[in-house]
Amino acid sequence: MEAQRQVHQLFAVFDGSSPDDVSHARQLWSSLSLLPPQESRLVSADVRQRLPVSRPQRGGTAAAPAPGPPSVDSPRQRREERQRYEAMADRRKEILALLRRQREQRIQKELTRGGRGGC
Repeated sequence: MEAQRQVHQLFAVFDGSSPDDVSHARQLWSSLSLLPPQESRLVSADVRQRLPVSRPQRGGTAAAPAPGPPSVDSPRQRREERQRYEAMADRRKEILALLRRQREQRIQKELTRGGRGGC
């Protein structure tokens, strides 16, 4: 008997109620229950978790493949790429040498001009 009193104090008991009333009461209580905080959920219902999937384009233009790491290159492709990089390195060395010569010429002109009758 004591156990029944405790149950009546802690829980709403629907003895003798119609099934419709019990159903409505359950819906009410389930709608009032609080959801866990946003941080405690692994997946949020209001945030899209995946990026949209790209669909193939329909039309006359063919899409260029996305730039990325080259696939397994043939020895000829590697040789051509190496030659391109060597040509760029040679061009860089030429430009740096030209800049160095121009700098030395400017310094030389300043030294000869400064000795003639400056300040």
